[in-house]
Amino acid sequence: MQDTRQQILEIMKRLGEVTVQDLSNELGLTSVTVRHHLEILRSEGYISDPEIVRSSRPGRPRFVYRLTSTAADLFPNNYSGLASALLGTIEECMAPAERDYLLERAANRIAERAGTLPDDPAVRVDSVVTFLNQQGYVSRWEESKEEKGQYLIHVSSCPYYHVSQAHKDVCQIDRYMVQLLAGPKSEVKRLTNAANRGGLCVYALSWPELHQ
Repeated sequence: MQDTRQQILEIMKRLGEVTVQDLSNELGLTSVTVRHHLEILRSEGYISDPEIVRSSRPGRPRFVYRLTSTAADLFPNNYSGLASALLGTIEECMAPAERDYLLERAANRIAERAGTLPDDPAVRVDSVVTFLNQQGYVSRWEESKEEKGQYLIHVSSCPYYHVSQAHKDVCQIDRYMVQLLAGPKSEVKRLTNAANRGGLCVYALSWPELHQ
């Protein structure tokens, strides 16, 4: 990102809300230049539309700008640390069966975002892979060369890589999610489980009822 716009975002993060004049004073830039950068940041979704704030004192109203939730990802975060702490607490406080149920429920919440998927197996597998990639996975699919009616999904990058190093159970979320996305009439097998070690997770999907 251009340095001036990065500075604007950092100032807004520190102050909470700013006016063009605030930024002009902080950066030593003209109001015209500041507005140009604000417009670019607004078009990218990082800052909100200017909001009028009226004062009880006479004078022109102030137009203030704030960061949007999208801008939060531009700053350092500790999502992995939080996830690890939560998973560690779950492992300490819950029995294995309870943990398994919790992970399945988490997978269900993620899978629900995909909505209704097509019934045709090939189209459905393609939709599953598209959805996985939207969630941060790197995956692809192909028809099995060994078994008719079977499709293979190859996952080469896991979005939970850092968390899964210390909490292997998190990999169950992937397995449950693929099963849920494939649908109740599908048969899903995880052939390999190594994306969290720099390898591949491979899932075999089939719909036995269609080939009876």
